[in-house]
Amino acid sequence: MESLLKWGIENSVPGSEPRSKLDSAALAQLFGAADDSTLMKEAMAAIQDPEVSLNDKIIAFDNLEMLCEGLDNANNLENLKLWDPLVAQLESPESELRYMAAWVCGTAVQNNIKTQTKFHSVGGTAKTVNTFLNDPVEKVRSKAVYAISSAIRNYEPALTEALSLLPDHIKGAETYDCEDMEALDKLVQTMREEAKKPRT
Repeated sequence: MESLLKWGIENSVPGSEPRSKLDSAALAQLFGAADDSTLMKEAMAAIQDPEVSLNDKIIAFDNLEMLCEGLDNANNLENLKLWDPLVAQLESPESELRYMAAWVCGTAVQNNIKTQTKFHSVGGTAKTVNTFLNDPVEKVRSKAVYAISSAIRNYEPALTEALSLLPDHIKGAETYDCEDMEALDKLVQTMREEAKKPRT
């Protein structure tokens, strides 16, 4: 409330240029709406709650994915301690939740070294590769490829681990570099094609 008062005083002179901006948390307080951090925590709480229906969990995941499109929110996953429960959903018994988890992971780590590092440190690289290789549902495998693609670009530790887990018929004999987008595009395309093949 103090920040709201300060903003009001600073910007109360008619015809003058605004001298400060009101942040989203203060606006949320003013209008009684939850800020993004609260929405992210509430979404994960719903996803983990056994009393919440599958459909509502999917809606919560969809909301979380949209929030994580913002760089600040993606970075805030670590501060909110949401990475571990998010990555854990890659092993959910519900294929829709595994699919959504891979989607959120891929969105959150795209072009973001901070989130790539945290995702990798909580086992995200290994789990998405495992999902790609072994999940019985094609669309889950395909979304895992999206997460892997986001995780390995410009981040060598994730690429190194992914290559160590991928079979030879997928990675081939090529030498990969995390900054060689052309080679990585070919690898990802091979994985996309592989994801379409039924698992036995």
